[in-house]
Amino acid sequence: MSLEFSASNILWHEFEKNNVPSPAADSEQLDKVKSFVNAFFQSHSRINEAPLRPVSRWYNADNLTFTAMLKKLVTQLEEQALVNDLDLVVLTHWTPDAEIGASVTNAIIYETGSHNAFGIAISDHGLSSAFVALQIIEDYLEDIGGDGRSRKALLMMADQDAILYDSPYLASFRPSASCCLLLLQSFAPAGVRSVPGNIIFKNYQKTTLPLSGAGIYPLLSTLDMFSDTENKLPLIILTTMQLSSVLRRDENFPSIQIETWDDALLSSAPWVLLKKLARNNTRFLFIVPEGKNMIFASFVMEG
Repeated sequence: MSLEFSASNILWHEFEKNNVPSPAADSEQLDKVKSFVNAFFQSHSRINEAPLRPVSRWYNADNLTFTAMLKKLVTQLEEQALVNDLDLVVLTHWTPDAEIGASVTNAIIYETGSHNAFGIAISDHGLSSAFVALQIIEDYLEDIGGDGRSRKALLMMADQDAILYDSPYLASFRPSASCCLLLLQSFAPAGVRSVPGNIIFKNYQKTTLPLSGAGIYPLLSTLDMFSDTENKLPLIILTTMQLSSVLRRDENFPSIQIETWDDALLSSAPWVLLKKLARNNTRFLFIVPEGKNMIFASFVMEG
């Protein structure tokens, strides 16, 4: 089954950074949030106490909840595509929502009128959460696609620039509150053919991180990311700033176009860059180092 989308159906938005002054330290609601964070730390065997500054910044971000941000994009999407017949709605995120306990997927299902859609959320996968989601979406739509008709899914990414505790690692990205969505369509192989100019999802793989940068190129040759015919097309690698510098030092990569995304956009970053670079008869390969692993996701845009 082919899972594909149009570059025009990649929508995203970056919101202004949250600079609202902190509320008073004795605020009743703020104390409740701090208690929630402390309980969260204790449940993970951490002795940390919730610092006032990050908690109050997060508390003040309630006007930029995932639901509020994504509804803005759904409204834009409805101007160019039919979205009241979705089969699946998936939310992925790196940072937590500013609204505790909210079901974002249910809110978007209601907003679009796709009342028969199934909704799930994927978290704790960092930047690669949307790549995992693509594989899940493809598998799910294939499982329910026995009648041979095309299926639709909405993949959503959302992140906050404020979280509940100090994180030097996240701060190094200088994050923005941002969101992105993709309207995906699946076609059975024997059914309607792929639409010319659409971006087709090919493969998702997770492997062990090579011991050195020199091991990345040999690793690529072992992955089945594209067909033999597709391997003849020009390749663009989309990756992090840090990994791009490693690849550019490797003598095997000079002839390959390497592009880096804006880390501040967190989960939305790869897709914003893909929308910008989309061109016919081209292969695209996302590469994300993640802990001891390396994540790959491949796409083809044929004319």
